[in-house]
Amino acid sequence: MSKLAALLTQKQFVLTAEISPPKGPGIKKLKENIRLLSPYVQALNITDCQRAIVRMASWAACKVILDEGAEPILQVTCRDRNSIALQADLMGAAALGISNVLCLTGDPVKVGDSPSSKSVFEMESVKLLTLMKSLQNGLDGAGNKMNSRTRFFPGAVVNPTLKGGTGQIERMKKKIEAGAAFFQTQANYDTADFADFLKTALPLNVPILAGILVLHSSEVAHYIHDNIPGIQLPQEILSRLEKSRDPEKEGISIALESMKSLRPYCAGFHLMTIRKESLIPQVVKGFHE
Repeated sequence: MSKLAALLTQKQFVLTAEISPPKGPGIKKLKENIRLLSPYVQALNITDCQRAIVRMASWAACKVILDEGAEPILQVTCRDRNSIALQADLMGAAALGISNVLCLTGDPVKVGDSPSSKSVFEMESVKLLTLMKSLQNGLDGAGNKMNSRTRFFPGAVVNPTLKGGTGQIERMKKKIEAGAAFFQTQANYDTADFADFLKTALPLNVPILAGILVLHSSEVAHYIHDNIPGIQLPQEILSRLEKSRDPEKEGISIALESMKSLRPYCAGFHLMTIRKESLIPQVVKGFHE
């Protein structure tokens, strides 16, 4: 059992953080971020060519995390691989000792830095979870026996909003049926809506790590508002950052306000930034004060 699985099973409050792997084979900065963040969180996510931008393979960066003595969460998207390649990567990850896997469908190719590439999308996240369930039982996707079963702690993502109906809750139910044992959410800066979503999801009885994307400038806030699907920032948040003399401090305050409001309704938090990993330790310290 992974450390993350054990903590969530014991209903201990958990913090995770997200790191983007490098664009190239150099790992100096990756190691620096691992060493910076690992004392403050229980596990580190490595994104899988997030926003369709070419970067080091997620499983390779996860191996660096293991070598640094920390616990990784491998993100796997369906955009770039068919079922054969997905299974090959998952078998390899299991052999390397990577225990936690987060299943995602993936961002469309057109938003990234290789828009002429072809998407695969042979499956989406629910089908990927179902495929993993087969590997967990010692069989590949075609029903052929493997020499050993995988022992992953499988997770999934969810957009934490009830605006427009309860479709996300129904999507969670399908993912749970397919094998998801925990969830990490995207960010939602409407704290009341976020809390309502988490309250509605409580009866599902699956740990949810609420996503907190820490802002550090009004420019970043407007970029997220305009370009990140599924995330809309209230005008109040945009105005606070525009007017602040210290936007980083204001962004930390916004994050902490959300965390303290949401804490009763989630199993932990998943902390994210846009190229400002140094803010995460400050957020964690503020949360524990």
